[in-house]
Amino acid sequence: MAIVAQSGEETLRVLLEWFEKNKVTYNEEAIKVVTQQQTQGGSNIVSPNGIGVVAKRALIDEEPLVMIPKCAVISSASSALANIFEDEGLDGSLALCITVMYEMAQGDESPWYGYLQSLPRRADIPLLWDAESLKWLAGTDVGKWVERDEKNVRDDFGVLQTLVADYPSVFVSQNGVRWDDFECFMDTTSLVSSRAFMVDEFRGNSMVPFADIFNHLTSAANVHIESEEAVCLLCGNEFGCEHTEPLDDSDDESEHEDHDDSESHGDHEDHEGCESHGESGSDEWSDEGSEGSEDESDGEEIPILVDYNGIPVIDSSDDMDVDDDDDKDKASDKNEDDSPKMDDDDMLSGTLDMVVYQPCNAGSEVFNTYGDHGSAYLLHRYGFCDTDNDFDSVSLDTSDIMQAISVAVSEKRAADVAVIIARSKRMLGPRHRAHQSEEDEDEEEDEEEEEESDEEDESESEDEDTPPPAFSIDAPGHPDLNLTTMLVLSLAEESVFDQVFKSSSTFRHFFPIIRQFWTLFQAKLDSGASVSAAFRAANSNTVVKKHTVGMVCRVAHQLAEARLAQLGDNSILKNKPADPILRARWESAKQLRANEAS
Repeated sequence: MAIVAQSGEETLRVLLEWFEKNKVTYNEEAIKVVTQQQTQGGSNIVSPNGIGVVAKRALIDEEPLVMIPKCAVISSASSALANIFEDEGLDGSLALCITVMYEMAQGDESPWYGYLQSLPRRADIPLLWDAESLKWLAGTDVGKWVERDEKNVRDDFGVLQTLVADYPSVFVSQNGVRWDDFECFMDTTSLVSSRAFMVDEFRGNSMVPFADIFNHLTSAANVHIESEEAVCLLCGNEFGCEHTEPLDDSDDESEHEDHDDSESHGDHEDHEGCESHGESGSDEWSDEGSEGSEDESDGEEIPILVDYNGIPVIDSSDDMDVDDDDDKDKASDKNEDDSPKMDDDDMLSGTLDMVVYQPCNAGSEVFNTYGDHGSAYLLHRYGFCDTDNDFDSVSLDTSDIMQAISVAVSEKRAADVAVIIARSKRMLGPRHRAHQSEEDEDEEEDEEEEEESDEEDESESEDEDTPPPAFSIDAPGHPDLNLTTMLVLSLAEESVFDQVFKSSSTFRHFFPIIRQFWTLFQAKLDSGASVSAAFRAANSNTVVKKHTVGMVCRVAHQLAEARLAQLGDNSILKNKPADPILRARWESAKQLRANEAS
């Protein structure tokens, strides 16, 4: 794309120089950055001459390894395009994709050139696979998600074309970046999908130099990112923020007006950070940008471009052309002095720190964690698939669950359950049983928030921003807590079901009780207890009938069998490709199908 390919050693040399210049520091006595010639088991699918991190000695728990200034990340909220995004109502993954493309278009004039030249042209995520390769994903969760992705990315590209038409002198095709080229946009989309990290509430998902060098390994990662997420939403500073005092005094609105254009961050008032990608994978390519584009704006003033600190870039020379298009051309010009070198003021924005949390032996690759995700999510977003993943799951369509309830109880009961699900979407987000201990810590706080939002919940089904309900069978074959709760409710006696059906608050009370029961019941079974003993231990509130447990297990088993049948046999994988790229896709698809079937 915008970056000319070069040898791995030269790429690494330029990257390390960029790190030094921008005060991205790492413990050179503990780790080294190396070029990788081949993919290692469990690591990211990297291209030849990819870059990774290896331990030079044994790493110690809680040892800091890397410090990345936040002013060195690429974020749409602090980019040269931030004012345009604010005026056009764009944020999220689309705004970040546009930001990355814009910096690539600047070539070696971009402050981030040294970092950008180290990136591959694209990440080979399923969204970019050809039709023949996608056949290997038939019946899997990823196969379903890609169908939705294609439409969403096309919609995003349409939004981009409108933006380019409105600001032709800003979005100039150069240095290998063509704004009207869908493939170019897809390449950048794949990089953002596979490399962006959540930084803080102001910057949102951003490209984080050095952090994306570490590959992922499920349940055995060595480092993670630590960052202060609660920052000023106007400038992104962690401390020493000039906006702190006015923000604390909500009654004094005039203080903001006094800043006006004289303040360096005036162009960012009311600007919020971008949204992170959805956890479930079903919202991976959501149209945050296109939805936001409906926001009101006066549409009269052309936004001023800003530098990486949010300061307007203005040429005050006497011969400055007052034509708006020329203004934007000059504002977008950069030179080496614009590079985001840290000074004392930059330190106010804080840092992201890579810290050891599991030991690593000398000579071993050092792995990061991209989160506790199943194989489908990892392949869908990052382009690789783990083996032995404790967080694996397969999703179930709500229509299949309703069909099972119709058979087990009645069509009317299934229709009523569908109504409950529609009005309780926020409570039915992804809940993998492997995360349950973490979720239980926040359960009391969540219940209090639910009680305070009764009226909101009544109209919740009309909220397009609420993710769809998620039901799944989790490794090693257990129904997830959302599914078990809805099945327990569906199979309950008429009097109990009617109480829950008629009152949203009753369901909010019912949901955590059943969830707690099933979590304890399953834990007792996993520890070797008999069904009767597990039931007695879990049913202290006597809210579940023993025969209901058996019925829930039978219906869940039927759903799992039906979901497994959707995968079909593996005859589509009988011929292993010779081409390296196709072979890597084939192996990922084969692993995913094995994980979903287990």
